[in-house]
Amino acid sequence: MVVRTPRQFKEKQDIEVKTEHRVTKIDPKEKKVEVVNLAKSEREWVPYDKLIIATGARSRRLNIPGSNALNIFTLKDLQDGIRIRNYVDEKRPRRGAILGGGFIGLEMCEAFRLRDMETFLFCRRDLPAGNLEREISEKILKELEENDVHFMAYYEPVVFHLNSHGEVTSFETTQGSYPVDIVLIAAGVIPNVEIAQEAGVELGKTGAIRTDAAQKTNLSDIYVAGDCCEVFNLISQDWVHTPLGDIANKQGRVAGENGAGGKATFLGVVGSAAFKVFELEVAFTGLGTRAAKQYGFDVDSQMIEAESKVGYMPGAKPIFIKLIFERKSGRLLGAQMTGKEGVARRINTLAVALHQKMTIDEIARLDFAYAPPFSAPLDPILIAAEQAAKKIVR
Repeated sequence: MVVRTPRQFKEKQDIEVKTEHRVTKIDPKEKKVEVVNLAKSEREWVPYDKLIIATGARSRRLNIPGSNALNIFTLKDLQDGIRIRNYVDEKRPRRGAILGGGFIGLEMCEAFRLRDMETFLFCRRDLPAGNLEREISEKILKELEENDVHFMAYYEPVVFHLNSHGEVTSFETTQGSYPVDIVLIAAGVIPNVEIAQEAGVELGKTGAIRTDAAQKTNLSDIYVAGDCCEVFNLISQDWVHTPLGDIANKQGRVAGENGAGGKATFLGVVGSAAFKVFELEVAFTGLGTRAAKQYGFDVDSQMIEAESKVGYMPGAKPIFIKLIFERKSGRLLGAQMTGKEGVARRINTLAVALHQKMTIDEIARLDFAYAPPFSAPLDPILIAAEQAAKKIVR
């Protein structure tokens, strides 16, 4: 889980990593930061030539009574995971509640079931992964139900009831009360921007730090990268907050190179991601139907079912693909897919198509590698594109 230790940073890159230190202030005029040594409770001002802000994001907490209970957790980093595991090992909870139907909430359903917990997933909407297309979310719901996860739609927590030990034993929702032994709040993240904002760094409309293609902020010699800042969406042509590890990695490389005198750029993203719900792979890229309409596109869509490889080959599984495209031009705007084999690796093909502003017709004629162990003569992507092409206004 730890990609690189402080020792490896020093030995391989000659970078000194100061753990147990917290930066509390930035002075952009004097070009220095106030640093607190947490182990020794000592403060010092450290000068800089170039500064990179990479403060990340924190889990969103629920501002309702009892939400500080000892057995209510969030999951953002390694320490959060260790705390959850230790509690489960020690207390052996039997009923687990997960509040939020996004990536983390869905993946934690499997983790709770693997520990033999009766698992309840509470969502504000009628389907999990509510930002995805309904057809995809319905497949996710079916997978949850087949793995004995209780999906609770349209539920809003109101208050947590605690025992004398400070642990939640039940909680009230807008639709009733539920006993529980452990709660995971998976309600998204908030960018850590306070220290930057106090120093005069501008925020964007999303509440994350405003930046540009060079990862610069509005202040001289200060760069930003990761979950604390915005990123440009190449499809919507809008600045968005998309807190994903691969985006943070790319932004960090650009910020680091430019901070060292380079001229790198990060032009933006199309919004690609993948996750797994038990045995079900889910992946998406670009805009969904609802978002595309909100941005003013005249959209249509096509949903298909096909085999992940030739049907007579072992391991062939159904794969479901939905393409979202511009009605007149046929330009691809987004894609979502799900299935139990071959999903995550296929979405990258359509991400490239989005980067290149390809049309449905162009995608339908792509030359893919074919062999029965890997795909049918017409890959599911090509089948989806051929069907979608019939809807384009000629």
